[in-house]
Amino acid sequence: MPRVLLLDERIRADGTRARSWAALAGERVHISDDDGAAGELSIAALDRVMCRYGRPLDPAIRLDGDPPAGAQLQGDADGAQVLALPGGHRLRRLRHHAPVDAIGRDYLVWERPGHEPLAVVATMATAALRYLVLRLAGERPQESDG
Repeated sequence: MPRVLLLDERIRADGTRARSWAALAGERVHISDDDGAAGELSIAALDRVMCRYGRPLDPAIRLDGDPPAGAQLQGDADGAQVLALPGGHRLRRLRHHAPVDAIGRDYLVWERPGHEPLAVVATMATAALRYLVLRLAGERPQESDG
């Protein structure tokens, strides 16, 4: 089973839970969803989303070793906390409870060689990635289109 990273969890209108996942697929990132949406994005597309919405990660939050109080790396069903990608890129899921928040929030952290890590609220980044996957799927010719 390939290592996958849980990107986000949400509650559907009927009360059931839906999850979105990322996995390495060669030189691309495979995004899949419990709702059935699935597709592959380039590392460059993932980078654009994370750079567009990301903000520099607080230097007090370390990504190696034990996170500080209020922050913890989140594993998924396969135990992955980080998805290592080509070119030295990494995508992580982090739960952080900032003093201004009532409860902890999930963030995706994007690491690029030579740049500071960027953090994005997981629901925001995942929604953008899901949109791209659905948009690309809608632009592909159907098998019956010949």
